[in-house]
Amino acid sequence: MNIREKIETFFPLALLKSPEMILIFTVTLAMLIIEYFGWQGVFHFHFQSVDWYRSLTQNDKFFYAQVWTTFSFFIVLVIFPSVIFKAFLRDVDWMLRSPLKTSYSQYLLLYFIMFPVLIIAASRPQFYQFYPLYRPENAIDWLKFELVYLPQFFAIEFFFRGPALAIAAKIKKEIAVFLMMMPYALIHIHKPFPEAVGSMFAGLILGHLAMKSRSIWLGVVLHISIALSMDFLGLYYSGFFN
Repeated sequence: MNIREKIETFFPLALLKSPEMILIFTVTLAMLIIEYFGWQGVFHFHFQSVDWYRSLTQNDKFFYAQVWTTFSFFIVLVIFPSVIFKAFLRDVDWMLRSPLKTSYSQYLLLYFIMFPVLIIAASRPQFYQFYPLYRPENAIDWLKFELVYLPQFFAIEFFFRGPALAIAAKIKKEIAVFLMMMPYALIHIHKPFPEAVGSMFAGLILGHLAMKSRSIWLGVVLHISIALSMDFLGLYYSGFFN
């Protein structure tokens, strides 16, 4: 028995030719890597004994932790799946159709529906004590943080509403949006419970709109707009603008 046959005894290599197995493998591994290596807490844990880290202010620690997370998201949620899908699958729909060919009215409606909900939620201490994750001392600090923080939402939309969703739709169109809703909701497991539950419905709606338009771009804009609004309201209710 040669090496290949021995390997196939435990894991048939033919499975790598199956879109279902490739999708499951990619999503599962990406989620595990993000959980164990991608979040801000991981940055604090690994660098807590380093002199450079210990010399930082508490706020700067949060800032660089976000740099770590955004960078990790791009590696794991954009580059990693792109390499896997490109290597093992043919005719991948990357879901990057021009936003100019996408109807923006439904995305705009979603934002106007969400904004009053955000205002109500942001007025509660458990919200404005959590958001924003970084506490700026002035407007320049806030701008610097948002420039680092907001790009991560492109990575999130690409992974959960991009090619993985298109591949799932080829396998079983009727449940594709629900399949990608599950891992999307689970990345919110560290967030406040109402937000985590809300991510289920957000995943379904954004997944449906992405499938309809074959584009993630307006989903990226909506996601960034909501995140920016959450940070603004969190700062407002915590007295930052006073």
